[in-house]
Amino acid sequence: MVLAALHLLAAALYLGASLTLGAAILPAFRGEGGAGQRATLARILRVAHPLSLGCLGVLVLTGAAGVTALKDRYAGEFAARWFGLLGLKLLLVFVLLLLASYEFFGLGLRLTRAVAREAAGEGGLSPGVHARIVARLQIVALANGVLAAAASAVGMLLARG
Repeated sequence: MVLAALHLLAAALYLGASLTLGAAILPAFRGEGGAGQRATLARILRVAHPLSLGCLGVLVLTGAAGVTALKDRYAGEFAARWFGLLGLKLLLVFVLLLLASYEFFGLGLRLTRAVAREAAGEGGLSPGVHARIVARLQIVALANGVLAAAASAVGMLLARG
């Protein structure tokens, strides 16, 4: 029961954070923007991305515990009864984790490190490159939100039995 509650809480936080970032926050930072705007976005990402990464970690661990409990409960019937929906959910989560890694470590770190270099006077990204990274971040955040919603819907189907 506690693991299921943690799983649902982490799913709600991740889904909400991903969609909020993609639909509300990043559109406000589209375009080239000034140094102050870039620094503000970097501060937001330094909070949002670790929070999202922590939620994904909790989801993977609690999801694995839930699958283990299902395997124990259904023993020989497990594969026949659950693998179709479970396989779909695992595929969605796998793609979500790949895209989240790209969002956090490919795009987010590039942007936040460039802003730190810019603040230190070492030169950051050109405004055009910054704008392209923000646009990609928005697309990936929204895609992750859609994948998370789809994985949640499949999870609800699994929970119904």
